[in-house]
Amino acid sequence: MAHLTVEQRYTISRMLKLGHSQSSIARTIDKDKSVVSREIRRNSDGRSGEYCSDLAPRKAMMRHQKKSKCSKMVN
Repeated sequence: MAHLTVEQRYTISRMLKLGHSQSSIARTIDKDKSVVSREIRRNSDGRSGEYCSDLAPRKAMMRHQKKSKCSKMVN
C-alpha cells in the first residue's frame, strides 16, 4: 500500500478549500477517488470536520500506535 506524500495531502487540502470534487482531486494527484475519500474521512478534524494536511500525519501516527501488535507464542 502506497502512502500519500506531503505534497499530495497539501493538494487535497487546497483543492477542497477551492471547492473541487473528490474525483477531480483524485485525477490531479493520480490516485483512485476511494483513496481521496478515505484520506478525508480518516484525517479530518473531529470538531470542525475540515481536512487539514498538517493534521493527517499526526492522526495516522496515532492510529498506528494504537494498533495491536501481533505476538508469537513461544514454548
